[in-house]
Amino acid sequence: MHAAAWVAWVGMVMALALVTTNPLYLGIILLGVVLVAVLAPRTGTGVTSFRALAVFGVAMFGISIVVATINGNYGEHILFTVPGPEVPAWLGGLRLGGPVSAEGLAAAAIRGLAILSILLAFGVFNGAVSPQRVLRSTPAALFQASLVVTVGLTLLPSSIEDLRRVREMRALRGAPGGLRDLPSLVVPAVIGGLERSMRLAEAMEARGYGAAPALPARTRFTAAASAPLLIASAWCWFYEPGWRPFAGIAALVAVACLAYWWRGAARLHHATRLNDEPLPAPDRAAVAFAVGVAGLAAGARMTGLGGLTYNPFAGLPAPEFSAGGALLALATAWPALRLGWGPRPAPAPEPETALIEVAP
Repeated sequence: MHAAAWVAWVGMVMALALVTTNPLYLGIILLGVVLVAVLAPRTGTGVTSFRALAVFGVAMFGISIVVATINGNYGEHILFTVPGPEVPAWLGGLRLGGPVSAEGLAAAAIRGLAILSILLAFGVFNGAVSPQRVLRSTPAALFQASLVVTVGLTLLPSSIEDLRRVREMRALRGAPGGLRDLPSLVVPAVIGGLERSMRLAEAMEARGYGAAPALPARTRFTAAASAPLLIASAWCWFYEPGWRPFAGIAALVAVACLAYWWRGAARLHHATRLNDEPLPAPDRAAVAFAVGVAGLAAGARMTGLGGLTYNPFAGLPAPEFSAGGALLALATAWPALRLGWGPRPAPAPEPETALIEVAP
């Protein structure tokens, strides 16, 4: 799959996980991401980073449940009560302990499922696509930002590889392992990753890599003006129904400002590519499909269709299930069709063996 198709898939998973609060649909999204993770190609470092992100996601899920238990919550179905000190009201209603309800634990589990789905999607993306491919497929207007993101994507796999190497060296020397020795493992790995990133940045700066002239003041002002226009458009659309025509006009002007900035930034950066990676027709269709599904999910959330929203504090009702919402959630598994039944990549040619004649 093309890097653009993977980026579109990750964006679609993020959009669906963030707009969906129905636990049934979140479970379908999580299963779809796991199915893609099983079929997606991964390198050795990608496998390690995926495991790290999976462990981190499960830990975040558990932390969400623990925090909901410690803070206490409101609801009709009280399960147990956690003893805690009385907090003054002037602290903003902070609670430590108190009654723990099934509604609060359900809300915490819903948040944890969304976080776990997003982290697993990023783990699949990090293992299936190399950062160099992401940088090569980035538009010229976003080259500087993509360069920073690319360097950041390489930090986690390299740090995990350093951690594994340090752990093996300590095991060969007979050093004990356990939670007490965790700082002696993590600190060298993090320091090594930061030093490697600094060396890479210094080498790139010394060679003038990615250098481009600054944008004109007019272009920068136009790009900055798009943010307040978008905020004003959202505010008038959701909170001032009488100003919705103005909200639509402000949104169009903001999009025009962003398009003007995009055009100016793309003209200032000129890059040459040794190997141009074209976007095949199936991947173009996949990108359009992912963008369309994300837009449909956002529209369904705003209109209340499909049963994407669920409020456990309304008496802990049964989550709504509909075919439309289930199909939106199931759309996260479309890379499995592409990877399972799509064309297989051609195997790499075998290296030619040189014949050496030995004189008698």
